Amino acid sequence: MPIDEACIISRYVSNPFLINGLKFDLRIYVCVTSMDPWRIYVYNEGLVRFASEQYDVSLGKGAKYAHLTNYSINKKNEKYINNASPELDDCGHKWSLQALTRHLEQIGIDMNLLWSRIYDVILKSLMCVDGHIQQ
Repeated sequence: MPIDEACIISRYVSNPFLINGLKFDLRIYVCVTSMDPWRIYVYNEGLVRFASEQYDVSLGKGAKYAHLTNYSINKKNEKYINNASPELDDCGHKWSLQALTRHLEQIGIDMNLLWSRIYDVILKSLMCVDGHIQQ
């Protein structure tokens, strides 16, 4: 059956990188002030949002608190831990980007390489919409 509407297709990652057994996502803020020439700013702080239950590949799709990292879903879980204060930015199910950086450096992740790859994804994402915006 042909698809006659815009859609996004993605592959489920069954072996994600976990922190403390939890899936997470990054909320990185990007501001584009010009596209000709490109002028792109990436804010040096952001959010790391965690699932509120341990991930296990054998869990079914119904285990939303283990699979999804969205705050609006996880805040409903009794296991969700709110951050008590800004100084404790690596506790609970929402960290600062700086807290993630410290954690990854402690386990030997090359943050320069990681940021290089993040910038690459940002640029490729913007290039994908360039034609639509120029129209």
